[in-house]
Amino acid sequence: MSVVYDIIIIGGGIVGLGVFRQLLLNGYKNVLLLEKSSQIITGASSGNSGILHTGFDTLPQTLESKLVKRGYELYQSFAQDIPLPIKKIGAYIIAWKSEELEILKQILDTAHENDVTDIEEISPTVLYKRQPHLRADALHALYIPGECIVDPLTLPLILYIQGKLLGGQVQMNVEVTNGKYDSETNYWTLNDGQFKTRLVINCAGLYGDYVEQIRISQQTLSTSIFTIQPRMGQFSVYSSLTTPLPIESIILPIPTKFTKGIIAYPNLFNQIIIGPTAETQQDRSQAPVKSNINNILYNRIVELIPTFSTLNYQYVGSYTGIRPATEYADYQIQSYNDLQWICCGGIRSTGLTSSLAIGEYISDKINEMTPIKRELVCEGYSSERYNQSLEELKSMFTITSSGLQPKLIKNESNVLRTLTGDIKLGENIKIVNLKINCGDEVFDISHSLLKLAWTTKHSEGADDS
Repeated sequence: MSVVYDIIIIGGGIVGLGVFRQLLLNGYKNVLLLEKSSQIITGASSGNSGILHTGFDTLPQTLESKLVKRGYELYQSFAQDIPLPIKKIGAYIIAWKSEELEILKQILDTAHENDVTDIEEISPTVLYKRQPHLRADALHALYIPGECIVDPLTLPLILYIQGKLLGGQVQMNVEVTNGKYDSETNYWTLNDGQFKTRLVINCAGLYGDYVEQIRISQQTLSTSIFTIQPRMGQFSVYSSLTTPLPIESIILPIPTKFTKGIIAYPNLFNQIIIGPTAETQQDRSQAPVKSNINNILYNRIVELIPTFSTLNYQYVGSYTGIRPATEYADYQIQSYNDLQWICCGGIRSTGLTSSLAIGEYISDKINEMTPIKRELVCEGYSSERYNQSLEELKSMFTITSSGLQPKLIKNESNVLRTLTGDIKLGENIKIVNLKINCGDEVFDISHSLLKLAWTTKHSEGADDS
């Protein structure tokens, strides 16, 4: 017999977790999240940059621009309730050539249209006073004070744990491959009847278009659909025990139509990150680290910070991530009331920032689905339940100077593996193999940046707690 749920969410990446937490926060009952891997954050969400965006440069009047701005606000608000691992360090976008000055003005106009109005125009004199290690030929710059760095694994872990504390259910190792909708009973059955639900929410990331085929198979009239066009990005990570950071903010290039370009920034662990590249590929899981790309990234950071080659920074390693780009410039979020199905597709590099807002947006979409809304069990938001979940969360994590961090334990395995993308260590880099102990669950470190940060930092003698 199928277990019956009100809502099933497909996909345990940052978007699925944002939706999961928000629905439970709003009081929905009988909510199940299904993830095809053995734990959360193993797909597109496992190889992002760990940057929380203000949305200053998103395409105005798009759903993405709306949700990035709102998501940024929601994370800042959430951080007032609990010490999230978020640090506001600001970003500089710099014109190095005369032809880039007009583009810089366009970026400023776009930022104002996106209601990001605290951007500062600065001269080269001011720029070099703040960032003295940068190359010497800048013509003009914009400073975006709100840009943040985050811990891109702890953040989704917090959403996951809080959703479960609020009554949500999760099943791992479940890949949804088929489904049927019964228009008489208004129920979906998934995986040959293994699961039964009133509402399906597709947050399958890199496989979102495959899952959408389940919906399309149940429609009489064909509907348009996006196609995932995997885009691989490679990052390099550098660290030093003795040398101060050569940059203290995010340094952005002038973007192109295809990519925001290669950026340099310090992460929460005082390491320097350079990347990502942007290459379209067919494979949705494998993206090997390329040594020639490492060389390109190293040359780029030396070009940006000429003294970098003389600083005592060691190459820690590289990682790749795969983003679920589509043929469309905007997010592909659509509700299908006649089939009791909602799709969250095409959420690219801004998904970390917008995830809480996507959850809020999906909750609003459910409220608009009047016939099914009456059938769903929902007790409404409870500040008492919310505050209780925060206290339980705090007890499961360690509070550090950067915010909450999961408790790390020694791992007997010597394999630094990844399910999506790739990760490679630099020569002579030592690691301490670790797992995450969070409440009654033990996780692998599934985000590649955190593998490089935590396992190498602990090998340098940091506390294991």
